Amino acid sequence: MLRHWNERALPELLAAHDLADVPEMDFQHDGWSGARLTRLARGDDGFILKRTAWSNDWIARATQDRDLREGFVATGQLPLPASIVAPYLGAAADGPSVAMLMPDLSAALIDWERPDGQPTMTSATLDRVLGAIVDLHHLPVPAAGSGPWPWCPLRERLALLTRSAAVRLSADGQPAGARFLAGWAAFDELAPRGARDLIERLDLDPGPMLDALAERPTALLHGDLKFANVALLDDGRTALIDWQMVMVAPVAVDLGWFLVSNSSALGADPTDVLERYRRSDAERVQNDGAGPGASAVADDWEATRDLAMIVGLVLRGWRKGLDALASARLASGTLAVDDLAWWCAAAVEAADRRLA
Repeated sequence: MLRHWNERALPELLAAHDLADVPEMDFQHDGWSGARLTRLARGDDGFILKRTAWSNDWIARATQDRDLREGFVATGQLPLPASIVAPYLGAAADGPSVAMLMPDLSAALIDWERPDGQPTMTSATLDRVLGAIVDLHHLPVPAAGSGPWPWCPLRERLALLTRSAAVRLSADGQPAGARFLAGWAAFDELAPRGARDLIERLDLDPGPMLDALAERPTALLHGDLKFANVALLDDGRTALIDWQMVMVAPVAVDLGWFLVSNSSALGADPTDVLERYRRSDAERVQNDGAGPGASAVADDWEATRDLAMIVGLVLRGWRKGLDALASARLASGTLAVDDLAWWCAAAVEAADRRLA
């Protein structure tokens, strides 16, 4: 069975890393779940302590995360491929909160929107990140005997940023709710009728999308593959942080979110990114000498691609509306208004093929 993170108290975790008497300093971050981050320093080494609880984390509540699943990943119980590290040093109880300790990797995280002159993402960097994602998606899902893991439920993950969810968040006084509502208002103003109808239908009844996804093979997904959660380590490995929505679901869910959450930084268009992922997946299967069923996408790549388009617009149509309204330009050089039109057309066409 899984070892619960609350079997250890925070003072014990800090003492194990010679941090017992080290003062904590507030650490500014761009997360919006409600988790609190502090920084601790020991000589030249920096550490981040992340605390979250059901009471202050709206994503935990929205995804039925009463067990605070990231804490289990932070205890090192999730087997990962050699190319990927979840860089936690441990997790412990701090009152009702889970406290997760990790090295400070903020300088290594891929956050291309920071105003510090970081270089534009290269093709090689993108391929490295996609290769790590493929490795994750090929990892066998932990057996039920080692859990059960409190996986993020698919329905709740897909509904996290919908208009209905935004209304509830706004009513609860969460600032994120107002932002999402503003985004969906911009989407309604600028998106074509077919796309608006599709998003409204799936908000009211996600059943057809869930049914289509249920026909696809599942894999182990990170659940929040935005670049701000990815760090490229000097030893060649890729570190992934923020496993709050780790789940078992079709690969299209991770791919759809990866495309839309990183559109302001990706120097390639979505079709090219998806093709790079497909090639990396095929190379992985060939190098492993694996037989049929080794890949969660190879049997019907077109279905995975279509479902990624639908998932992407459902999860991030609000932000595409905001970017288009602001006349933004993406890293690929595409105007945000044209990107919105492309995604709307792609999702509507995919829905015509895949949704009953």
